[in-house]
Amino acid sequence: MSRRARGLASDWLLLAGAAGLLGSLFLTWSHQYSRSDLSLPGVHAALAGVPPDATAWQVYSAVDVLLAALAFAIAVCALVGRRLMKRIVLVAALGALAVCAHALAVPPTNGVGIVLRGSGPPHALSLAASSGAGETVGLAALAVSLAGLALARSAD
Repeated sequence: MSRRARGLASDWLLLAGAAGLLGSLFLTWSHQYSRSDLSLPGVHAALAGVPPDATAWQVYSAVDVLLAALAFAIAVCALVGRRLMKRIVLVAALGALAVCAHALAVPPTNGVGIVLRGSGPPHALSLAASSGAGETVGLAALAVSLAGLALARSAD
């Protein structure tokens, strides 16, 4: 593969990775409560305003903005990136990979604890958040971006 072809392929991989990373922020990153908890009487009133399937924008206050900024930086890297910028984006992408892997292992939650009181004994909702598709798509997008950065390095 020629140097020009590797450079072009790396640019497309970077653009695809940037789009995937940005798109992942709009997918579910955390299922806040189990389906059995959501079927309890009175739970919907208690959880008003708490999204059961939260996106990254809903569970993070800063990480989501940093991931969006990284997606933008990856796209800029594909369009006009220089070696130094690609190295900086590489370090940031590796950090983001660690963040997404951690979010997959320990799903983010807003930490809202609810105790339902009724005619029977009080029932506490479990805070057993489970991961959604957002972390997986984010990891895949970062892997594509890292492959694009590696290919760009071989093209330089």
